Amino acid sequence: MALTDNECKKAQPKDKQYRLSDLNGLSLIVTPKGNKYWNVRITVHGQRKSESLGHYPELSLKKARELANELKYKFSRFSIHEELKPLFREVAEEWFNNQKETWSTKHISNVRASLDELYTTLGDKRINLIQAPEILQNIKVIEKRGSLEVAKRTLSRCGMVMKYAIAHGYRLDNPASDLVYALKSKRVTNLASLPASEIPLFLSKVRAYPSDAQTHHAIILVMLTGVRIGELLQARWDEFDLVERKWDIPAERMKNGLAHRVPLTNLMISELQALRLTHNRELLFPHRLNNKEPMRSESILQVIKRAGYAGRMTTHGFRSLFSTVVNESNLFNFDAIERQLAHVPQNRIRSAYNRAQYWDERVKMMDWYSDKVKFWMNEIS
Repeated sequence: MALTDNECKKAQPKDKQYRLSDLNGLSLIVTPKGNKYWNVRITVHGQRKSESLGHYPELSLKKARELANELKYKFSRFSIHEELKPLFREVAEEWFNNQKETWSTKHISNVRASLDELYTTLGDKRINLIQAPEILQNIKVIEKRGSLEVAKRTLSRCGMVMKYAIAHGYRLDNPASDLVYALKSKRVTNLASLPASEIPLFLSKVRAYPSDAQTHHAIILVMLTGVRIGELLQARWDEFDLVERKWDIPAERMKNGLAHRVPLTNLMISELQALRLTHNRELLFPHRLNNKEPMRSESILQVIKRAGYAGRMTTHGFRSLFSTVVNESNLFNFDAIERQLAHVPQNRIRSAYNRAQYWDERVKMMDWYSDKVKFWMNEIS
Protein backbone atom coordinates (compact mmCIF):
# COMPACT_ATOMS: atom_id res chain seq x y z
CA MET A 1 0.00 0.00 0.00
CA ALA A 2 1.41 3.40 -0.97
CA LEU A 3 2.67 5.80 1.70
CA THR A 4 1.49 9.39 2.03
CA ASP A 5 3.71 12.34 2.83
CA ASN A 6 1.68 12.88 6.03
CA GLU A 7 2.44 9.30 7.22
CA CYS A 8 6.15 9.91 6.65
CA LYS A 9 6.07 13.12 8.70
CA LYS A 10 4.13 11.58 11.62
CA ALA A 11 6.20 8.38 11.87
CA GLN A 12 7.64 8.24 15.42
CA PRO A 13 10.70 6.34 16.74
CA LYS A 14 10.22 3.04 18.57
CA ASP A 15 12.44 0.81 20.69
CA LYS A 16 13.55 -1.02 17.57
CA GLN A 17 14.14 0.14 14.02
CA TYR A 18 11.19 -0.40 11.70
CA ARG A 19 10.16 0.33 8.14
CA LEU A 20 7.10 1.72 6.38
CA SER A 21 6.64 0.10 2.97
CA ASP A 22 5.80 1.94 -0.24
CA LEU A 23 5.63 0.82 -3.90
CA ASN A 24 8.31 -0.92 -6.02
CA GLY A 25 10.37 -2.09 -3.06
CA LEU A 26 10.71 1.43 -1.58
CA SER A 27 10.44 1.85 2.17
CA LEU A 28 11.07 4.49 4.83
CA ILE A 29 13.24 3.23 7.69
CA VAL A 30 12.78 4.85 11.09
CA THR A 31 15.58 4.39 13.68
CA PRO A 32 15.19 4.42 17.52
CA LYS A 33 16.80 7.89 17.51
CA GLY A 34 14.16 9.25 15.14
CA ASN A 35 16.27 9.36 11.99
CA LYS A 36 14.42 8.55 8.78
CA TYR A 37 15.93 7.39 5.49
CA TRP A 38 14.80 5.79 2.26
CA ASN A 39 15.72 2.27 1.20
CA VAL A 40 14.88 0.29 -1.92
CA ARG A 41 15.10 -3.47 -2.44
CA ILE A 42 16.07 -4.72 -5.89
CA THR A 43 16.91 -8.07 -7.49
CA VAL A 44 20.25 -8.48 -9.32
CA HIS A 45 21.18 -11.88 -10.89
CA GLY A 46 18.42 -13.50 -8.85
CA GLN A 47 19.73 -12.11 -5.54
CA ARG A 48 17.97 -9.58 -3.33
CA LYS A 49 19.95 -6.42 -2.57
CA SER A 50 19.23 -3.17 -0.69
CA GLU A 51 20.22 0.36 -1.68
CA SER A 52 20.03 3.46 0.55
CA LEU A 53 18.69 6.51 -1.30
CA GLY A 54 18.93 9.34 1.24
CA HIS A 55 17.39 10.91 4.34
CA TYR A 56 13.83 12.12 4.76
CA PRO A 57 12.66 14.89 4.58
CA GLU A 58 15.71 16.14 2.61
CA LEU A 59 14.73 13.53 0.00
CA SER A 60 10.98 13.80 -0.47
CA LEU A 61 8.59 10.89 -0.96
CA LYS A 62 8.07 11.90 -4.59
CA LYS A 63 11.80 12.08 -5.36
CA ALA A 64 12.48 8.78 -3.52
CA ARG A 65 9.87 7.06 -5.69
CA GLU A 66 11.50 8.44 -8.84
CA LEU A 67 14.93 7.16 -7.77
CA ALA A 68 13.47 3.76 -6.82
CA ASN A 69 11.81 3.46 -10.23
CA GLU A 70 15.09 4.39 -11.98
CA LEU A 71 17.01 1.73 -10.04
CA LYS A 72 14.41 -0.94 -10.68
CA TYR A 73 14.45 -0.12 -14.40
CA LYS A 74 18.25 0.00 -14.55
CA PHE A 75 18.77 -3.37 -12.92
CA SER A 76 15.94 -5.08 -14.75
CA ARG A 77 17.51 -3.95 -18.05
CA PHE A 78 20.95 -4.96 -16.76
CA SER A 79 19.70 -8.43 -15.86
CA ILE A 80 18.03 -8.89 -19.22
CA HIS A 81 21.21 -7.77 -21.00
CA GLU A 82 23.34 -10.08 -18.89
CA GLU A 83 21.08 -13.05 -19.58
CA LEU A 84 21.76 -12.58 -23.28
CA LYS A 85 25.47 -13.37 -22.81
CA PRO A 86 26.44 -16.86 -24.09
CA LEU A 87 27.16 -19.93 -21.99
CA PHE A 88 30.74 -20.90 -21.13
CA ARG A 89 30.36 -23.99 -23.34
CA GLU A 90 29.35 -21.85 -26.34
CA VAL A 91 32.29 -19.46 -25.96
CA ALA A 92 34.74 -22.31 -25.38
CA GLU A 93 33.60 -24.12 -28.53
CA GLU A 94 33.87 -20.90 -30.51
CA TRP A 95 37.44 -20.40 -29.23
CA PHE A 96 38.32 -24.07 -29.85
CA ASN A 97 37.07 -24.08 -33.44
CA ASN A 98 38.84 -20.78 -34.10
CA GLN A 99 42.21 -22.16 -32.96
CA LYS A 100 42.30 -25.87 -33.77
CA GLU A 101 43.49 -25.55 -37.38
CA THR A 102 46.92 -24.51 -36.07
CA TRP A 103 47.16 -27.44 -33.61
CA SER A 104 48.43 -30.99 -33.96
CA THR A 105 46.01 -33.91 -33.64
CA LYS A 106 47.44 -34.73 -30.22
CA HIS A 107 47.04 -31.15 -28.98
CA ILE A 108 43.46 -31.00 -30.23
CA SER A 109 42.72 -34.15 -28.24
CA ASN A 110 44.35 -32.71 -25.11
CA VAL A 111 42.45 -29.41 -25.34
CA ARG A 112 39.18 -31.26 -25.92
CA ALA A 113 39.82 -33.28 -22.74
CA SER A 114 40.42 -30.04 -20.79
CA LEU A 115 37.19 -28.49 -22.05
CA ASP A 116 35.23 -31.61 -21.14
CA GLU A 117 36.61 -31.32 -17.59
CA LEU A 118 35.52 -27.67 -17.41
CA TYR A 119 32.07 -28.38 -18.85
CA THR A 120 31.16 -30.64 -15.90
CA THR A 121 30.50 -27.61 -13.69
CA LEU A 122 30.90 -24.51 -15.87
CA GLY A 123 29.50 -25.58 -19.25
CA ASP A 124 25.95 -24.33 -18.77
CA LYS A 125 26.76 -21.15 -16.81
CA ARG A 126 26.67 -17.71 -18.39
CA ILE A 127 30.23 -16.73 -19.30
CA ASN A 128 29.93 -13.33 -17.59
CA LEU A 129 28.60 -14.73 -14.30
CA ILE A 130 31.38 -17.25 -13.62
CA GLN A 131 33.60 -16.29 -10.69
CA ALA A 132 37.05 -17.45 -9.59
CA PRO A 133 35.86 -19.77 -6.74
CA GLU A 134 33.70 -21.76 -9.17
CA ILE A 135 36.65 -22.29 -11.53
CA LEU A 136 38.98 -23.22 -8.67
CA GLN A 137 36.48 -25.76 -7.34
CA ASN A 138 36.46 -27.44 -10.77
CA ILE A 139 40.26 -27.48 -11.03
CA LYS A 140 40.70 -28.77 -7.48
CA VAL A 141 38.74 -31.90 -8.41
CA ILE A 142 41.42 -32.69 -11.01
CA GLU A 143 44.18 -31.85 -8.55
CA LYS A 144 42.75 -34.26 -5.96
CA ARG A 145 43.18 -37.09 -8.47
CA GLY A 146 46.91 -36.39 -8.34
CA SER A 147 46.95 -34.98 -11.88
CA LEU A 148 48.77 -31.74 -11.07
CA GLU A 149 49.96 -30.98 -14.60
CA VAL A 150 46.54 -31.74 -16.07
CA ALA A 151 45.00 -29.39 -13.51
CA LYS A 152 47.35 -26.57 -14.49
CA ARG A 153 46.83 -27.11 -18.22
CA THR A 154 43.05 -27.19 -17.76
CA LEU A 155 43.20 -23.95 -15.76
CA SER A 156 45.37 -22.37 -18.45
CA ARG A 157 42.85 -23.30 -21.14
CA CYS A 158 40.02 -21.92 -19.03
CA GLY A 159 41.96 -18.66 -18.90
CA MET A 160 42.31 -18.67 -22.69
CA VAL A 161 38.54 -19.04 -23.06
CA MET A 162 38.05 -16.12 -20.66
CA LYS A 163 40.48 -13.96 -22.66
CA TYR A 164 38.53 -14.82 -25.79
CA ALA A 165 35.34 -13.81 -23.97
CA ILE A 166 36.89 -10.46 -22.98
CA ALA A 167 37.96 -9.80 -26.58
CA HIS A 168 34.38 -10.34 -27.75
CA GLY A 169 32.77 -8.22 -25.04
CA TYR A 170 31.22 -11.13 -23.13
CA ARG A 171 32.87 -10.12 -19.85
CA LEU A 172 35.36 -7.54 -18.52
CA ASP A 173 37.82 -9.63 -16.51
CA ASN A 174 39.59 -12.98 -16.41
CA PRO A 175 38.70 -14.80 -13.15
CA ALA A 176 41.15 -17.62 -13.94
CA SER A 177 44.21 -15.38 -14.22
CA ASP A 178 45.67 -15.77 -10.71
CA LEU A 179 44.26 -19.14 -9.67
CA VAL A 180 47.48 -20.99 -10.45
CA TYR A 181 48.79 -19.69 -7.12
CA ALA A 182 46.04 -21.64 -5.37
CA LEU A 183 47.20 -24.95 -6.84
CA LYS A 184 49.80 -27.32 -5.48
CA SER A 185 53.29 -27.07 -6.90
CA LYS A 186 54.91 -30.09 -8.47
CA ARG A 187 58.58 -30.71 -7.91
CA VAL A 188 60.29 -30.22 -11.25
CA THR A 189 62.70 -33.00 -12.19
CA ASN A 190 64.70 -33.19 -15.39
CA LEU A 191 64.18 -36.33 -17.44
CA ALA A 192 67.12 -38.60 -16.70
CA SER A 193 69.86 -38.91 -19.30
CA LEU A 194 73.25 -40.58 -19.11
CA PRO A 195 76.46 -38.75 -20.00
CA ALA A 196 78.21 -39.87 -23.19
CA SER A 197 80.97 -41.55 -21.18
CA GLU A 198 78.50 -44.12 -19.84
CA ILE A 199 76.74 -44.92 -23.11
CA PRO A 200 79.05 -47.78 -24.25
CA LEU A 201 78.43 -49.77 -21.05
CA PHE A 202 74.73 -48.87 -21.17
CA LEU A 203 74.40 -50.20 -24.73
CA SER A 204 76.27 -53.34 -23.80
CA LYS A 205 73.88 -54.08 -20.92
CA VAL A 206 70.78 -53.22 -22.95
CA ARG A 207 71.84 -55.48 -25.84
CA ALA A 208 72.52 -58.27 -23.35
CA TYR A 209 69.01 -58.03 -21.91
CA PRO A 210 66.72 -60.74 -23.36
CA SER A 211 64.12 -58.74 -25.26
CA ASP A 212 62.60 -58.90 -28.75
CA ALA A 213 64.53 -57.55 -31.72
CA GLN A 214 61.94 -54.87 -32.39
CA THR A 215 62.58 -53.20 -29.02
CA HIS A 216 66.35 -53.26 -29.50
CA HIS A 217 66.01 -51.67 -32.95
CA ALA A 218 63.76 -48.98 -31.44
CA ILE A 219 66.39 -48.11 -28.84
CA ILE A 220 69.14 -47.73 -31.45
CA LEU A 221 66.94 -45.74 -33.86
CA VAL A 222 65.64 -43.31 -31.25
CA MET A 223 69.27 -42.75 -30.20
CA LEU A 224 70.43 -42.22 -33.78
CA THR A 225 67.63 -39.95 -35.00
CA GLY A 226 67.22 -37.61 -32.01
CA VAL A 227 63.42 -37.59 -32.48
CA ARG A 228 60.83 -37.87 -29.73
CA ILE A 229 59.92 -41.44 -28.86
CA GLY A 230 56.32 -41.05 -30.01
CA GLU A 231 57.43 -39.73 -33.39
CA LEU A 232 59.50 -42.89 -33.91
CA LEU A 233 57.11 -45.51 -32.56
CA GLN A 234 54.20 -44.21 -34.66
CA ALA A 235 56.31 -44.13 -37.85
CA ARG A 236 55.11 -45.91 -40.99
CA TRP A 237 57.28 -47.49 -43.65
CA ASP A 238 55.91 -45.25 -46.40
CA GLU A 239 57.47 -42.22 -44.67
CA PHE A 240 60.98 -43.52 -45.46
CA ASP A 241 62.92 -43.12 -48.68
CA LEU A 242 66.06 -45.20 -48.36
CA VAL A 243 67.29 -44.21 -51.84
CA GLU A 244 67.03 -40.46 -51.18
CA ARG A 245 68.11 -41.17 -47.58
CA LYS A 246 65.35 -39.22 -45.84
CA TRP A 247 62.50 -39.76 -43.39
CA ASP A 248 59.54 -37.36 -43.64
CA ILE A 249 57.47 -37.13 -40.46
CA PRO A 250 53.99 -35.67 -41.15
CA ALA A 251 52.90 -32.50 -39.35
CA GLU A 252 50.09 -34.13 -37.38
CA ARG A 253 52.56 -36.30 -35.51
CA MET A 254 54.96 -33.52 -34.58
CA LYS A 255 54.69 -31.65 -31.29
CA ASN A 256 55.00 -28.30 -33.05
CA GLY A 257 52.51 -29.23 -35.77
CA LEU A 258 55.09 -28.78 -38.55
CA ALA A 259 56.35 -31.48 -40.93
CA HIS A 260 59.88 -32.64 -40.14
CA ARG A 261 62.59 -34.32 -42.19
CA VAL A 262 65.37 -36.52 -40.79
CA PRO A 263 68.51 -37.39 -42.85
CA LEU A 264 69.10 -41.15 -42.94
CA THR A 265 72.64 -42.38 -42.32
CA ASN A 266 74.21 -45.73 -43.22
CA LEU A 267 73.72 -47.02 -39.68
CA MET A 268 70.05 -45.92 -39.62
CA ILE A 269 69.41 -47.65 -42.93
CA SER A 270 71.07 -50.84 -41.67
CA GLU A 271 68.84 -50.79 -38.59
CA LEU A 272 65.74 -50.19 -40.73
CA GLN A 273 66.61 -53.03 -43.10
CA ALA A 274 67.17 -55.41 -40.17
CA LEU A 275 63.89 -54.28 -38.60
CA ARG A 276 62.05 -54.88 -41.87
CA LEU A 277 63.08 -58.54 -41.78
CA THR A 278 61.15 -59.01 -38.50
CA HIS A 279 57.65 -58.23 -39.92
CA ASN A 280 55.71 -56.88 -42.93
CA ARG A 281 53.31 -54.49 -41.21
CA GLU A 282 52.64 -50.85 -42.17
CA LEU A 283 53.98 -49.55 -38.85
CA LEU A 284 57.67 -49.78 -38.06
CA PHE A 285 56.91 -50.88 -34.53
CA PRO A 286 53.48 -52.57 -34.38
CA HIS A 287 52.07 -53.59 -31.00
CA ARG A 288 52.41 -57.34 -30.49
CA LEU A 289 48.69 -57.71 -29.59
CA ASN A 290 47.28 -55.30 -32.16
CA ASN A 291 49.42 -54.60 -35.23
CA LYS A 292 47.27 -51.60 -36.17
CA GLU A 293 48.57 -49.80 -33.08
CA PRO A 294 52.21 -48.86 -32.34
CA MET A 295 54.17 -50.44 -29.52
CA ARG A 296 54.24 -48.47 -26.26
CA SER A 297 57.23 -46.47 -25.09
CA GLU A 298 56.87 -48.27 -21.74
CA SER A 299 58.23 -51.41 -23.44
CA ILE A 300 61.50 -49.62 -24.13
CA LEU A 301 61.57 -48.06 -20.68
CA GLN A 302 61.16 -51.48 -19.08
CA VAL A 303 64.23 -52.80 -20.92
CA ILE A 304 66.21 -49.76 -19.74
CA LYS A 305 65.09 -50.29 -16.15
CA ARG A 306 65.78 -54.03 -16.13
CA ALA A 307 69.22 -53.44 -17.61
CA GLY A 308 70.00 -51.58 -14.38
CA TYR A 309 69.32 -47.96 -15.37
CA ALA A 310 66.04 -47.17 -13.57
CA GLY A 311 65.94 -43.49 -12.72
CA ARG A 312 69.18 -42.83 -14.63
CA MET A 313 68.02 -43.06 -18.25
CA THR A 314 64.69 -42.46 -19.98
CA THR A 315 63.41 -42.63 -23.53
CA HIS A 316 63.62 -38.82 -23.72
CA GLY A 317 67.18 -39.11 -22.43
CA PHE A 318 68.35 -40.21 -25.91
CA ARG A 319 67.17 -36.87 -27.29
CA SER A 320 68.99 -34.99 -24.53
CA LEU A 321 72.10 -37.07 -25.25
CA PHE A 322 71.98 -36.16 -28.94
CA SER A 323 71.57 -32.45 -28.16
CA THR A 324 74.40 -32.41 -25.61
CA VAL A 325 76.92 -34.36 -27.69
CA VAL A 326 76.30 -32.44 -30.91
CA ASN A 327 76.30 -29.03 -29.22
CA GLU A 328 79.46 -29.76 -27.24
CA SER A 329 81.28 -30.85 -30.40
CA ASN A 330 81.30 -27.19 -31.59
CA LEU A 331 81.28 -28.54 -35.14
CA PHE A 332 77.79 -27.45 -36.19
CA ASN A 333 75.67 -24.34 -36.46
CA PHE A 334 73.38 -23.91 -33.43
CA ASP A 335 70.38 -23.15 -35.68
CA ALA A 336 70.99 -26.35 -37.66
CA ILE A 337 71.03 -28.35 -34.43
CA GLU A 338 67.80 -26.72 -33.23
CA ARG A 339 66.22 -27.37 -36.61
CA GLN A 340 67.19 -31.04 -36.44
CA LEU A 341 65.61 -31.22 -32.97
CA ALA A 342 62.45 -29.59 -34.43
CA HIS A 343 62.66 -26.73 -31.98
CA VAL A 344 60.65 -23.87 -33.47
CA PRO A 345 60.57 -20.27 -32.16
CA GLN A 346 57.04 -19.22 -31.19
CA ASN A 347 57.09 -16.32 -33.66
CA ARG A 348 58.03 -18.50 -36.66
CA ILE A 349 55.37 -18.33 -39.36
CA ARG A 350 54.12 -21.76 -40.44
CA SER A 351 54.14 -21.01 -44.16
CA ALA A 352 57.78 -19.85 -44.06
CA TYR A 353 59.03 -22.86 -42.15
CA ASN A 354 61.03 -25.16 -44.40
CA ARG A 355 61.38 -28.74 -43.17
CA ALA A 356 64.61 -29.12 -45.19
CA GLN A 357 66.21 -25.98 -43.74
CA TYR A 358 69.99 -26.35 -43.13
CA TRP A 359 69.68 -29.72 -44.88
CA ASP A 360 73.29 -30.12 -46.06
CA GLU A 361 74.69 -29.30 -42.63
CA ARG A 362 72.17 -31.56 -40.93
CA VAL A 363 73.21 -34.47 -43.19
CA LYS A 364 76.82 -33.98 -42.10
CA MET A 365 75.74 -33.65 -38.48
CA MET A 366 73.73 -36.88 -38.50
CA ASP A 367 76.56 -38.76 -40.23
CA TRP A 368 79.00 -37.50 -37.60
CA TYR A 369 76.67 -38.47 -34.74
CA SER A 370 75.93 -41.84 -36.33
CA ASP A 371 79.67 -42.58 -36.32
CA LYS A 372 79.71 -41.59 -32.67
CA VAL A 373 76.95 -44.07 -31.84
CA LYS A 374 78.68 -46.79 -33.87
CA PHE A 375 81.83 -46.20 -31.84
CA TRP A 376 79.86 -46.51 -28.57
CA MET A 377 78.29 -49.75 -29.79
CA ASN A 378 81.67 -51.27 -30.64
CA GLU A 379 83.68 -49.93 -27.73
CA ILE A 380 82.44 -52.59 -25.27
CA SER A 381 81.46 -55.84 -26.90
